[in-house]
Parts: sequence; C-alpha cells; structure tokens
Amino acid sequence: MLDFIWGESTPQAMDMVVRARADRERPLAWVEIGSVAGQTAAIPAALLRASRLQLIGSGLGSVPGRDIVKELPALVKEIARGTFHLDVKAMPLSNVERAWTEATHTNERIVLTP
Repeated sequence: MLDFIWGESTPQAMDMVVRARADRERPLAWVEIGSVAGQTAAIPAALLRASRLQLIGSGLGSVPGRDIVKELPALVKEIARGTFHLDVKAMPLSNVERAWTEATHTNERIVLTP
C-alpha cells in the first residue's frame, strides 16, 4: 500500500485492508510517502499482531543514498528508452486556481512551473 495521506485516517484504512485480506500471513508493505492528513498515526498493536504488516518510509534515509545512486544508470536508460509514460501538463504558477480546478477533472498530473 502506498500511503500519501497518513494521519488519523491511516489506522482506519490499515484496519480495513488487513481485515479484507484472505491471506494475512502474506507480507503487506505499507509505504508512508506523504503526510497530508497529519504527521502522526496511532497504529493499534492488534493490527501488527493480526498480520504481517510492515511499515516502511519513503525518502532519503529509508533507502541508503548509495543504493539510490547505484540504480540511477538503469533508471536513466529506461527513461531514454521511453519505458515510462506520464500524463503531465505544465501550468504556470500564476494559474494555480485553474490548475486546482482542472486537477479534479483530469488524469493528467499537473505540474506548476515558475
């Protein structure tokens, strides 16, 4: 699971995901990527005992810098090959209100530029 939200909603989401799993013995990696809803989440101990839930951070520090650097040549090769397709739309920061409105009606990732 990729968690961009964190905060108070995370324990509730974890509980639903853990309960819905047919095989609780299979590892479940919960990757904390962002904290839009808050910096802390009170994870009930029962969730950790009831499944193979693994909490993982995402960022420099959760992965050694040397490991990231080691992967960069392969990543650059795949980017050059065109492996990744991203629906991106650049919009000037001066149009932030329009970007905010459009973001709810499109699958494109809007990137604000100076």
